[in-house]
Amino acid sequence: MKIIFSLALLLLGGSIAYSQSISNVDVGKHTEYMMKMYKIHRLKAEQYEKQILPALECENEQLKNQQITSSKFKEEQKKIYKKYGDMVSQVFSKGRYKTWSSCTQELERYHVLSETKFIPLEKMRALYKAESVWEKERDKMLTETIDEQRKIENVKSMLSNLNEQIRKILGMESGNWYIAYKEMTFRALDNMDKYGATYNEGYRIAEIEVDCSKRRQEVWRERLKNRNEKLQEIEDNKLNAIKKDLPVQVAEKWKAVNNSYLEYILTKRYGLNKTQIGQFKDAYNAYAIEEYKIINEQKRLSASEKTERLKKNNEEFCEKVRPYFKGNSYKKWKGKRMYDFKQRIERKNKK
Repeated sequence: MKIIFSLALLLLGGSIAYSQSISNVDVGKHTEYMMKMYKIHRLKAEQYEKQILPALECENEQLKNQQITSSKFKEEQKKIYKKYGDMVSQVFSKGRYKTWSSCTQELERYHVLSETKFIPLEKMRALYKAESVWEKERDKMLTETIDEQRKIENVKSMLSNLNEQIRKILGMESGNWYIAYKEMTFRALDNMDKYGATYNEGYRIAEIEVDCSKRRQEVWRERLKNRNEKLQEIEDNKLNAIKKDLPVQVAEKWKAVNNSYLEYILTKRYGLNKTQIGQFKDAYNAYAIEEYKIINEQKRLSASEKTERLKKNNEEFCEKVRPYFKGNSYKKWKGKRMYDFKQRIERKNKK
C-alpha cells in the first residue's frame, strides 16, 4: 500500500512553496484566528501563542532531529500532539480544547495548515473527512483481486480526484499549498527509512530532489542543444547540495542507494539476492538491446508495428525474469513494470 501511495504522490506532485513550521505567521491575524476559531478571549489566545505553541514547536523540532524510523517518528509525534492537547485543555475553557484536538487530529499537517492559512473549522473538518473517506476507499480497492498495474492506475485516479476535492474545500491557493506540503512530508518520511536520516534531513533531501527534478523538466521543455551537458550539471549540483547540507553518513548512504538504485529496489522491495540481481541485469541488457533495434534500426515499421514489437519484447523479458522472484513479489514487480512501460509508450506516441 505504501509503495503504491508513494508512487501516486510522486506522479501528482505540485509546486513546492511553503514552510515546514507554523512560526513567522502574521501575529495579529493569528491571534484573531485563534479567538474566532476556538471562541476564546485574547488573553487565552496570547497564552497559547506565547507558551504552548513555542513549547510544542520546540519539542516537535527535537523529534525531527532524532535518527529513528518513520513509523516511530509518527508514533512519537502523535504523543506530542496528545500531550499539548491536554495542555490546551488547561488554557481553553468549557471543553473548547476538544475543538483544537479535533482540528489537528494529532497530525502536524492539519495543525500547520490551519494556523498558517487560517482555515475555518468547518473547512478543516470537511478536509479530514474527505481524506479519511479516500483512505478507506483506497484500502478497500487495494484488497480487491485486480492486478498491480490496475491498482496503481486506480490510486493515481483516486488521488487526482481527492486533490480536486481538496482544492474545492480549501480554495486553489491553500489547496495547492496543502497538497504540496503533504507530498513533502511523505517524501521526508520515506527518506528517513531509505537513508537512515532524521525527519529534517529527509525533508532537506526531498527539497533538493524536487528542485533538481523541476530543473530537469525545464531543460527537456526548452530543447536545448547542450541538453545533456545541462542535465549533467543539474545532477552534479544535486550531489554537491547533498554533500553540503547533510551529515557524511547520510550523504554516503544517499550516494550508495542512488548509484545502484535498481539493486536497492530489487533487494528492498522485491527480495532478490545478489545472484538473482546479476541474472536480472543480464536479461535486462538483452531486452534493452532488442528495444534499441526496434526503435532505431527497423525504420520501415509503422508506429503501431513498433508498439506491438516493443510490447512483445517487454513480455518476453518479464517471463524471463519471473523465476528470480518469490511468492507474490513477481506480480507486484510486473504490475509496476507494466505501468511504467505503458506510460513510456504513451509518451513516445505523443512525440
